[in-house]
Amino acid sequence: MEILAVILTLAYIFFVSYLVIKQYNVVFVFMSSGIAVLLLCALLTGQSVLDADKSTGNLLIDVFQFVENEFNSNTAGTGITLMVVSGYAAYMSHIRASNKLAKIVVGPLSKLRSPYLVAALLFVIDSYMKTIISSHSALGILLMAIAFPILVELGLSRLSAAAIVVIGGFIDWGPSSPSAIFASSKVLGISPTEFFLQDQLLPGTVLVLVAAIFTALYFRYLDRKASGGSDSKLGVDKVAPAETVPSCPTWYALFPVLPLVLIIVFSVLPVFKLQVVSAFLLSLMVVFVIELVRSSNKKATTGDFKIVMSAMGKSFTNVVTIIIGASVFVKAIESLGGITIISNALASANIPILASTLMSLITFLAGIVLGSGIASWYGFGPLVPDIATKMGISTLSIALPMEIASGIGRCMSPVAAVMIAVAGMGGVKLMDLVRRCAVPCVVIFIANLIICAIFTLV
Repeated sequence: MEILAVILTLAYIFFVSYLVIKQYNVVFVFMSSGIAVLLLCALLTGQSVLDADKSTGNLLIDVFQFVENEFNSNTAGTGITLMVVSGYAAYMSHIRASNKLAKIVVGPLSKLRSPYLVAALLFVIDSYMKTIISSHSALGILLMAIAFPILVELGLSRLSAAAIVVIGGFIDWGPSSPSAIFASSKVLGISPTEFFLQDQLLPGTVLVLVAAIFTALYFRYLDRKASGGSDSKLGVDKVAPAETVPSCPTWYALFPVLPLVLIIVFSVLPVFKLQVVSAFLLSLMVVFVIELVRSSNKKATTGDFKIVMSAMGKSFTNVVTIIIGASVFVKAIESLGGITIISNALASANIPILASTLMSLITFLAGIVLGSGIASWYGFGPLVPDIATKMGISTLSIALPMEIASGIGRCMSPVAAVMIAVAGMGGVKLMDLVRRCAVPCVVIFIANLIICAIFTLV
């Protein structure tokens, strides 16, 4: 019976993965298949998906009540956070503050003459800008306009320069990251600020440095090999300089980092607590007032607020609904029983690194298949607490490498938005870019397992 449960669970996961690969809507697949499985389980086992005190009195209606509960809980908590963060990010892009920040940060690199040193530094900058601009594709497009010409002009091949832009955004971290917000609130039960400062920052920094050094050296080897072993032959592929960033005051570059600064400052100073949503709303109000004061057409400026609302709506459509669908999917997996049997087997083996490796491999591969670190992490992250409890280890020791692995997988996915956008802007073939990213991503995945194990298990 246990073998049958495992087979059914794995078959269901593979079936869902197949539909997603075939580009069926992710939310529809997660939710509809999850509801179908929960209804079948209720009919066959006679057990409700809800606790006895929360049951509607009908097994089948309980399934839909469960879905309603997921809508309510995810929209009110994590959903609101993600929507507000997305709205603020869209407004920063609209007023060109994000562009100004990127220009100021990346600009000095053009003065350095060592191409692969610049590549490594840009990789680190890319990773740290991810704490401010959480969308991988948006950050990739921005850096392709500003940093890509610099890298190619210094001597990197187009393929290597484009791959640096892609892989540099592999890590999803910071209080504004949807993956980090989900990890903190839904998996670890702590605030996004705590998760970032206490759990992500140090191991993430070590991983970024290791990844930057390896990737730059590896691309240097590939470019030298392609040019016959000489650095002097590399800089033959030129691109036009990036377009000038539209005019806005230099100090506008402070606006994208303002919420992050407020969150960190008030988490250190024992004055009062400032939550993520409050920090972004406060920052939005400050920036909006400044825009109103500076604008000659105040009516048009007030109309810009619809950009924030529109971005919040898109966030609900593209991100929050995935969380809700994924929660139904996870509950369906749990109802089939196979994951419980597998987690018990892992617990009996008593090898924590094996559990974190297997679970991280799942999100890594799912990230490649789905082209989304968010979808893969949301789909399997909620399984972690139960597995960790049975093994007697911290939830963080499995959740941290899993969450990072999902973003690494996205960096070698041919269906990821960032890959498609960067390949198009860089004038390189998509599959060539995937192949160029593959080896660094595998190495970073292995380094992720080792570094996270050192910080969470040792």
